[in-house]
Amino acid sequence: MATILLVDDVELFLALEKSFLLDEGHQVLTATSAEAALAQLEVGRPDLLLLDLYLPGINGDELCCQLRATEKLKTLPIIMVTAAGKEGELKRCLDAGCDDYVTKPISKQVLLEKVRRLLGKVKGRTAERCPVNLRVRLGDHATDGAARVRDISANGIFIKSTHPLERGSVVALNVELPDSEPLHLMGKVARVVPGEAGGMGIYFVHPDGAGRKILDEFLRRQDVTNPPTAHALPEPAMPAAPSATEEELHQRILELEKENRVFAEQLVTIEEVNNNLTNLYVASSKLHSVVKRDEVISIIKEIVINFVGSEKFALLLKGKQNGTLHYAAGEGFTPDDFTAVDQHQLVEVLASGESYYTEGPVVAGSDDPAAPLAAIPISIRGENIGVLAIYRLFVQKESFQPVDYQLFTMMAEHAASALFTSALYEESERKRETYKGFMDLLLKH
Repeated sequence: MATILLVDDVELFLALEKSFLLDEGHQVLTATSAEAALAQLEVGRPDLLLLDLYLPGINGDELCCQLRATEKLKTLPIIMVTAAGKEGELKRCLDAGCDDYVTKPISKQVLLEKVRRLLGKVKGRTAERCPVNLRVRLGDHATDGAARVRDISANGIFIKSTHPLERGSVVALNVELPDSEPLHLMGKVARVVPGEAGGMGIYFVHPDGAGRKILDEFLRRQDVTNPPTAHALPEPAMPAAPSATEEELHQRILELEKENRVFAEQLVTIEEVNNNLTNLYVASSKLHSVVKRDEVISIIKEIVINFVGSEKFALLLKGKQNGTLHYAAGEGFTPDDFTAVDQHQLVEVLASGESYYTEGPVVAGSDDPAAPLAAIPISIRGENIGVLAIYRLFVQKESFQPVDYQLFTMMAEHAASALFTSALYEESERKRETYKGFMDLLLKH
């Protein structure tokens, strides 16, 4: 199997990526900085590099640019990783010369599929192509005006054009879909077919968010019994009225399509649950391997960012003296943000032990400390000791789903257990120090 170098300054995330790749039989090397990665690359060339965008010192995109300018490493397959799946950061990674891109919280299935593809393990297409005839605009690239989509799948698109882009070009795709809003995706030219009948095959580098949902819905709507010309610009002739038997057959086809769609959605949900459980298992193992309170809180923060995918959040713990909530850790806030704010929603969650979730859209997020998108109690042995408040997510969810409730709840349970263990450890350490001081005093006399 392949040798893969992982570069990330979050050891917890390195452990997760390593577990995925070891399961595939790969040999895995790790580095926590660009400088350490360069030192390893001086010794030998791995088969693939999995590189975090944000690193201490030299960032991942800077390292990627350096490698692309180095003769012996310019063709090294590179997948970049970041916690923020935003178009600006995607372009930053692609402009640096990476081959592909994944976002945190990472999906094992997505990561391994991309690794297999870049290692040449994927032979042929992994998703069925749908023949179409659609208008397409290739970002800011000039074309001959005759660029058309010949076929499309969940993974890529083939565009017929007499002026194809160069292989490896990064392109923003704007596809006009019938009876739907336009499809906006980012892609990379994977192959070029010359000649009048040629064009270019483009691999979707980052097909998620709104673009992914529009694409999935469009592909589901395609009736394979219809010819490709169903999506051509000329209006098709009106079909003859179907017979009763044809109507029954058509109705049955629609019923089967609906059943298949429900089944497919269930499979997606199961895969997401399995991915969350795998991530949480790795995270909880690391969380329960430390006993000092500061280390526990630091790992909780890493989990919320990298595995829950929260861009803005706060871990609030109940004070021992007055029982009020105080800021212990988070992202996007400071302790002062919670000192003079109405904590009604947070206090209610603490008192009741019941989680709170915003109903409806959560895409916009919240900057108000008093109005989280979600608030999950941190409880141990029937006592509520704090609240995890989520205000903004990296992943642009339309709304919270049952799989999110499960992930947040399980994560909070592990956090509570680790915090409780750290409290016991600190108490035992205080007693040990007191006993030691007492014995030292006796021995002096």
